[in-house]
Amino acid sequence: MTCRYEFDPEAHEVTSVDRRWSCPHEQHPTSDYCPFHMAPDERAAAGISTAKLTESLIGKLKSDAESTRAFIGAHLPRLDLEYIDIESDDQHPVDLRHTTIPGGISVLHGRFEEQLDLRHSTVGGLVADNCTFENGVLCAGTRFTDAVGWLEATVTGDDTDFTGAVFTREAIFDEVEFANDVRFTNAAFNAEASFEATQFYGRSNETGDNTTFSGAAFNGDVSFLYADFEYVEFRDVSFDGDANFEKSTASGTVAFTGSTFAGAADFDEVTFAGDVLFDDTHFDQKASFRGVECRGGTALLVDDASFAGATFSDHVTFERGRFGYSNFTDAEFADDVVFKRSEFADDVLFEDVRFDGEADFDEVLFDGDAMFTNAVFAGTTTFRGAIFNGGTNHLEDDAVFRNATFGGAVDFSDVTCTSAEFTEVAFKQSADFTDAMFSDSLRLKAMSFGDDTYFNFTEATISEGRIIQPEDGWVRFDLTRSTVGDVELSAENPTDERELLDYARFCDTTFEEFSFSDHTDYLDRNDWNLHSFDDGTCPYEFAVEMTPDVVEKTYLRAKNSASAQSNVKAAGEFRVKRQQHARRKFFEIAADSDETLLTRGQNAFRGIENLFLGISCGYGLRLYRITTVFALFPLFAGLLFALGGSPFETGAGQIAASELATSGGLRTLGLNLYFSYITFLTVGYGNIGPIGPGARFVSAFLVYMNVILAGLFLYALIKRSEI
Repeated sequence: MTCRYEFDPEAHEVTSVDRRWSCPHEQHPTSDYCPFHMAPDERAAAGISTAKLTESLIGKLKSDAESTRAFIGAHLPRLDLEYIDIESDDQHPVDLRHTTIPGGISVLHGRFEEQLDLRHSTVGGLVADNCTFENGVLCAGTRFTDAVGWLEATVTGDDTDFTGAVFTREAIFDEVEFANDVRFTNAAFNAEASFEATQFYGRSNETGDNTTFSGAAFNGDVSFLYADFEYVEFRDVSFDGDANFEKSTASGTVAFTGSTFAGAADFDEVTFAGDVLFDDTHFDQKASFRGVECRGGTALLVDDASFAGATFSDHVTFERGRFGYSNFTDAEFADDVVFKRSEFADDVLFEDVRFDGEADFDEVLFDGDAMFTNAVFAGTTTFRGAIFNGGTNHLEDDAVFRNATFGGAVDFSDVTCTSAEFTEVAFKQSADFTDAMFSDSLRLKAMSFGDDTYFNFTEATISEGRIIQPEDGWVRFDLTRSTVGDVELSAENPTDERELLDYARFCDTTFEEFSFSDHTDYLDRNDWNLHSFDDGTCPYEFAVEMTPDVVEKTYLRAKNSASAQSNVKAAGEFRVKRQQHARRKFFEIAADSDETLLTRGQNAFRGIENLFLGISCGYGLRLYRITTVFALFPLFAGLLFALGGSPFETGAGQIAASELATSGGLRTLGLNLYFSYITFLTVGYGNIGPIGPGARFVSAFLVYMNVILAGLFLYALIKRSEI
């Protein structure tokens, strides 16, 4: 007679059995049940050992009858199936559903040609090292109360399903080959889990997930070191221990959406050949993506790498990572984040991202557009040596920091950028743009919410752009040794009483197409003083001191630029300024006791010569001045002849100052003026001559000055035409 055991699926909350099942095995002579369904004490009383029970089960497994391979609801103390080869012609599964096997199962080096079904069972452990499952393994809802080890096992044929399985002890799946789909959905790993060097191949469906751990809970450490995936999902997974994915690879899409890493997360040198999604993922401890490679799939509308809404509570590094189209929108970095020497081959979005710690983008390569709109950088920010090449999209800037906020020091030194936008950006501390290169354009409207915020553009190049001062919170621009092209300076409020150029330090600056004509009114009111600068009250070190020599070079470059733009007015005024500061330089060298006497003497002479040129003709640019000097110089000599006493007496006679108002006095004064002018003009009619020694000297000096002043007059005419 057959065993009286029946399995009623309605009596179980979760089951895969779809109808009432009756045990097909024969009753034991001492019981109404077969040995597999006898109670343990009843089996012991009947003298049925574990070895005999296992031998009987193996015999039935090797039969070709479907019914004899079913052991639903059985209680088996332990199954030792090591080195066993289970195969038959009918391909019926080994049905161990809802079984209880407290001693566990060992199938070391075994082979199952048919599917092994352990769904909703309670098993002490499952040791399957080097075992081959040729038609899949089903362990959905199975509870393992002891260690599970599948070292170098192979699963082919049908799927592997551990959905809802509970692993109370360590679960080791190292170097396993899963040739078809694998499901660990909602599985619970209560101790250490390891999938090192495991191969999750799955089927070649590009829309599904070959491997899924979605909803799983890893309550201990887990390692996927060197694992190989195709399409895999880790959605809503909780990693309570450390998670190690180092050097793993994935050829298809990988999704960690909504997962939580409570321990350290290690993704160093992982290769994601398809898309990878970390949307809304939480990292509570340190996370490392050093050397990660996110190539992305072929879909143009999907992010190659997405960390949108992800939160990082501790330090995270992406150093030397390589990314395709990437999305970090709404991500939060509560501690330091490092992208040093990473590469973004396509666009990257950091919109609405918050960086509470240090943000390090040192030497990062952005080959697509980089969007940092509304980003908040609360700590130190570094983009030193970063390259913003931009993409093929000509409608946007290559680097966009619109509405961003920088609460700490900012370093953009040595940045190379085609075009950048910093509009409505707020800075609390100074920003370093030394040696930066903006080869196309820079749009900048920055507001300071700190004290004396500086933008240090020392030795930077701004080819074109617009710099706007906001209504409140103006910033200062240090343009020392920078190259400024067609850059427009303006203020949000045109009537603002503060002057634009007061907040720009031009020191040894090269001007290329900079429009001085836009600032003519300001320069006119300030005597064309270009180098003056409101340096505020906070400490700030300038790379170059504003010495007379440096100021002279600054005005020379400004003059050359204005000249190239045919701005005669600006070119002339800057030439005058250049000569004035050259004079200061000469006199400083002359007063320097460390210089040789010859050098000091030469520079003293140059200074005097410069001073004379400035007073007499404004360095050739004040035609009205040399004309006035030329016309009035003999007048002073005539007064000296008339009132200077006997040493300066001429044939026209002399008078006392008190006689000037008399007719005789006026006549004598007029004759002396006549003598002075005809002598100065080298006419020399001879009717009046010098008598006193002083008069003879002044007469000769008048002739000499005529030559000099006439030459200066011609010099002024020529210089004005050269500008």
